[in-house]
Amino acid sequence: MVTTLLYPVFLVLVFILLLIFIPKKDYKKFFIYGVLIGGIGDVLVVGIFQNLLHIIWFKNAGIFEVLGQNILSPPSWTFTVMIFLRFLPSRPPFLYAYLIAFAFASVGFGYLVQNAGLFDFRPWFYPFFSWLTFLGWWSFAAWLFIKTSLLANPDYTS
Repeated sequence: MVTTLLYPVFLVLVFILLLIFIPKKDYKKFFIYGVLIGGIGDVLVVGIFQNLLHIIWFKNAGIFEVLGQNILSPPSWTFTVMIFLRFLPSRPPFLYAYLIAFAFASVGFGYLVQNAGLFDFRPWFYPFFSWLTFLGWWSFAAWLFIKTSLLANPDYTS
């Protein structure tokens, strides 16, 4: 039961958080970053780490399996990136702590998905190298958002 429902429940919970915390007028602005960095980023990272390097792999996805990947993973990443960017701190010390915390949370979610039987990895990859991967991913997301979005400007009032 947990194996089947983990991703759908996670997706619904994160979507509810989006509705609560992201102003309606900003949905589209956050969504494009979520799709580019989260959804497409997930497909690229999984493509590299699963299909090329064989370091990680999805399993037991059942009806949600498409081309060896859980089809609910990219939308989950899309929504998670949107939440991540919504609360992105502007002051550097807080930003660095936020990035480190999200990298740890991502490793923790990887273990959760592994324990649910939906995901596995080479033993040497988790936790250290996966943490570095997530730290790089979240750092790229923050950098791109700060450099390109008006939403990252504290004086922005659409």
